[in-house]
Amino acid sequence: MKLNRAIIVYKEARPGVTGVANHLATLDELYSLLKELGVDFESCKVGQLCSSEGTDLVITVGGDGTVLTTSHYVTDKPILGIKSFGQTSVGYFCGATQKTMRKYIQDLVAGKRKPTHLHRLQVLIDGKPLRELVLNEILFAHALPASMTRYELTVGRRKEEHRSSGVWISTAAGSTAAIYAAGGTPLPITSKQMEYLVREPYYHGKYYRLVQGILSETARIQIRSHVAEGIISIDGSHIQYPAPEGAEITVAAAKHPLKLYWRK
Repeated sequence: MKLNRAIIVYKEARPGVTGVANHLATLDELYSLLKELGVDFESCKVGQLCSSEGTDLVITVGGDGTVLTTSHYVTDKPILGIKSFGQTSVGYFCGATQKTMRKYIQDLVAGKRKPTHLHRLQVLIDGKPLRELVLNEILFAHALPASMTRYELTVGRRKEEHRSSGVWISTAAGSTAAIYAAGGTPLPITSKQMEYLVREPYYHGKYYRLVQGILSETARIQIRSHVAEGIISIDGSHIQYPAPEGAEITVAAAKHPLKLYWRK
């Protein structure tokens, strides 16, 4: 690929955290490597990236959380995640480590690496699209975990009134994470399908058909909130939006997949 300019997004290193020395060393080596290759770059802390316009590559240094957060603000530029905290970080979405990043970036510049396209979800609340594109999953639930979540769920032509602990909706990339722990089905990571699963449905006197399913990329899921304290959580707990009573949430495939330089 043509690599003239890059943005480095790094996790802030807190003193005393295991792996900080390795993290800082990874950053220093990355800066030196890009200078050696003649690549113009700037860096910012995770969560501070507002736009990836004008860059050829976004490089994250940290772990999966750094990739996830950064992906929300990247539309069509590729991301390379570098795992920098050693064994204390999972790094599932990271393509390189401190030891392998030099060879990886050299191969990337030489055209020997191609990004994997991971399909994402677009969420709308009352017809207004949220800024963040979903890489893993969303959760609709009551703001209080112990409270019942009431809502109307529409999948295709079928519509049901539900009471449960909430609804997971995931991408293929997120199908091995929270939704899988709740009983979902893993999908191939590059699949364009999405998956939904109702958490702990309350069956008292009712039978639900819309409890779990895998849908095509053209499908839409709609949820009408029947709780005043409903919330939507995106890719974890850090990004939340209110979904009060009467709010209509629509989830569909996003137009822009994430271009991720992955391990393969």
